[in-house]
Amino acid sequence: MCYPVTFINEIQKLYKQGLKQKEIAEKLNCSISTVKKAIKTDPEYKKIRQEKKEKNKEKYKQAKLNYIKQKREIEKQKQEEEERLWWGMIEQQRIHAQMISKRRKLSTAQAVEYSLSQYFYTNEKLVYINPHQKPADLPQTFDVHKNILPQFKEYMNKIESEKWNSKVEKEALK
Repeated sequence: MCYPVTFINEIQKLYKQGLKQKEIAEKLNCSISTVKKAIKTDPEYKKIRQEKKEKNKEKYKQAKLNYIKQKREIEKQKQEEEERLWWGMIEQQRIHAQMISKRRKLSTAQAVEYSLSQYFYTNEKLVYINPHQKPADLPQTFDVHKNILPQFKEYMNKIESEKWNSKVEKEALK
């Protein structure tokens, strides 16, 4: 198949502008093989091809550098996060050691406060959940009103506000 010289020159011109073979074929409404044949007849074809090759190599290098840079940033963020967690743990250990070493002996109220999850609240007292597995230094029951713990002040205030609200609601409904 023979194409006019102007058509071949148009294909070569578009190729020199940087369009891909497929794009040229779609634009001029011809087959890709026709575009390939026309491009190969150009005397500057090898030079243009070499330039594109170098441009693509440079593009690849840049993409690779960006990928490595992103990967290092992610690793750095993970490292900083782990370091923050580690220093937080060290600080917490220091605080706990300080709390424990302030006194040689824990008071009963402090012992109950540290193991509060093992108690439940009934009849104005704290009662140990499982008395058969209770350590010797913890009391079976603990009177909250003798030594009011900060948690129970909040709890007591919450209960009082609920009582007050329920009284007000009852009066409002009457």
